Amino acid sequence: MINYTYGNYGFIKHERMQNQPLFLIDAGIEHRDNTQYYYDNNNRSAFNGYLIQYTLSGNGVFVKNNERYSLKQGDAFFVKIPENSCYYFDSSTASDWDFFYLHFDGDSALPFYETIVKLTNGVFHIGTDKAPLHLFFSFIDNYVRKGFLELYEGGEFVYRFLSGILREIEAPSENTSSQILAATRFMRDNFASIGSISEVADICNISTEHFCRCFKKEKGHSPLQFLNKLRIEHALFLLLNTTSSIEEIATACGFMNGNYFAKVFKKYMLCTPGEYRIRS
Repeated sequence: MINYTYGNYGFIKHERMQNQPLFLIDAGIEHRDNTQYYYDNNNRSAFNGYLIQYTLSGNGVFVKNNERYSLKQGDAFFVKIPENSCYYFDSSTASDWDFFYLHFDGDSALPFYETIVKLTNGVFHIGTDKAPLHLFFSFIDNYVRKGFLELYEGGEFVYRFLSGILREIEAPSENTSSQILAATRFMRDNFASIGSISEVADICNISTEHFCRCFKKEKGHSPLQFLNKLRIEHALFLLLNTTSSIEEIATACGFMNGNYFAKVFKKYMLCTPGEYRIRS
């Protein structure tokens, strides 16, 4: 159970950097229990920017493009104001609404917003025991204790918080089965020697086809994509820190030959291994 104290906190930009990519405007932890709590995001010219609101307990309502979402513990919404949406206290229940919110802005917020809305329509669920929640309350506790933010601390926090949210949405840890966890560990430990995905499926004692379906469903990408990513990341290290030839690096990373390695490398890095080594 999360312990928290109600309160609202405003922040000013005092850094010298112009056009900060992310900056925190205000944040708070609130309690609502009446129908007067209602916000129409079409008509909030003084509240422009981005808002994430997360339900700690009780019930609220979020409506976007005429679609109604009943918000319960762990549910959150992400909006870019102004937009065609609104939120309010759910008077149809006997439960009060506790939530926290983050209000922020900056050009770097838009890619996070667009990606999360594409994946979730702007409404998502994250357990109260997950990293973004711990990060938020740690940030608030630290601010209350000190009474001020260090330079760029607000923007740094927003970036970490948004990254944590997106990580939980794209690869929720509670949805990863023991079989897939075992498979990912095996691939991390043996990526250079794995000859085919069927070897990994054998670790899970299931067919290759079923393994590939389960892996993509749980992780959002195929096992081959995951394996190639591990290999390319190791190749980057070898390119930057050794004088090994491209063929030698290909073999050390588990690719069948230098040509195939270069093809996969260019797909991920948009340049050849040789070009990467020279420009770095």
